[in-house]
Amino acid sequence: MGKVITSASMSLDGFIAGPAETGFEHLFGWCRNGDVEVPSADPRWSFRLSPPGAEHLRQRMAAFGALVVGRRLFDVTQG
Repeated sequence: MGKVITSASMSLDGFIAGPAETGFEHLFGWCRNGDVEVPSADPRWSFRLSPPGAEHLRQRMAAFGALVVGRRLFDVTQG
């Protein structure tokens, strides 16, 4: 049996987005604040992380068999 791992980016006050879906640039600022580029499965998207953050993300992504996302993210990234 496989493992199911969940995660989410959330502000410290518990919000995922602001009014009218604003604030994503702040919420996901962590994925573009470093010097090490980590590519995603889609060549249009990549992460820029600190060296420890990049290593952590690489290890996590290597263990994924599937990524389940919400409809909005699926549409934005074109599946």
